[in-house]
Amino acid sequence: EGPRMASRSTRSRSRHAAGRPGERRRLTIREIAREAGVSTATVSRVLNEPARVSAATRDAVRAVVERHHYVSHGMAMSLASNRSSTLGLVIPTITNSIYASSTQAIQFVAQRAGYSVLLGVSEFDPAQEEQIIRRLIARRVDGIILTGGDRADALYALIETNGVPYVVTWKLTAGSEERPCVSFDNYEAGRMAMRHLTELGHRRIGLVCGRSDVNDRARERRRAYADSLRELGVDPDPALIFERDFAFIEGRAAMHRMLATAEPPTAVFCANDIQAIGALAECRDAGLDVPGDVSIIGFDDLPVAQFTDPQLTTIRVPAQRMGQLAASRLIEWIRENHQPMTDELPVELIVRGTTGPAARRG
Repeated sequence: EGPRMASRSTRSRSRHAAGRPGERRRLTIREIAREAGVSTATVSRVLNEPARVSAATRDAVRAVVERHHYVSHGMAMSLASNRSSTLGLVIPTITNSIYASSTQAIQFVAQRAGYSVLLGVSEFDPAQEEQIIRRLIARRVDGIILTGGDRADALYALIETNGVPYVVTWKLTAGSEERPCVSFDNYEAGRMAMRHLTELGHRRIGLVCGRSDVNDRARERRRAYADSLRELGVDPDPALIFERDFAFIEGRAAMHRMLATAEPPTAVFCANDIQAIGALAECRDAGLDVPGDVSIIGFDDLPVAQFTDPQLTTIRVPAQRMGQLAASRLIEWIRENHQPMTDELPVELIVRGTTGPAARRG
């Protein structure tokens, strides 16, 4: 009985060493170094900082690496070098396609610089965002790109105490709260949209925006809406203000409610294009002429804005440029240990077919 048990134990160890059927054993960095005739430190430099190694040595090591299909162990390498070659990116949602443009730009810049991007989606939940940031720090990311500036000082302190460079996007930070950021001015962009409508003679203006309690960009655009009206002696009407999620149906529902009021608006400022397109669909189905009966202006200039009927007037934001600059500034900070200055980017009014002079009523 004893020898048979020992035999089974031996076979078990043998199977464990060999791995799964058909699986090839993964070489260690020492074995790669021995076969290439170099030190393990040289192999590490070839894999992580090839410019520091001569071309001949680089070619010799890479030949062995490719022959054995070797991939370095990322966690071990990050522990040794104190660098993970990864960036964290936190966005509030993937349902609003405006974030796709900046995310793609970040990914492109990062990849060309040798970095991978770990994406976290907070769903506009501060507690969930904090969990994502903690996990990114635990994963030893080299830097983090954040969306919006509205978070607890303790969370910024967590990032800074752990020595993780970060850049804020989509919201300018200023005054005592100034932090490294690449963005445009949401308030001034909202003023630009409202100025276009008021110069066309509109005074009865509705607003559809995101939830200002969890979205500082929406809060700034709502503030621009209210300030613009008050400067003209018009009190914002709560019956014409709707904070909604980023969905076509939400813009449509908000417009339906506005049109049902005793005095419908002659124009509506939608603080993102998705809601604006939903509002436009509701007007068309209600038999209203846009812009003859009601004008609609959006915000973002998504590609689809050119394909609505009529084409959507909107505020063009530099989403792609913002992503490119944010990634570039963050990588410069990581590599050169120099905190970047704030980059404020311009926005542009794009006048198309959904806005016109205020309709005469009564």
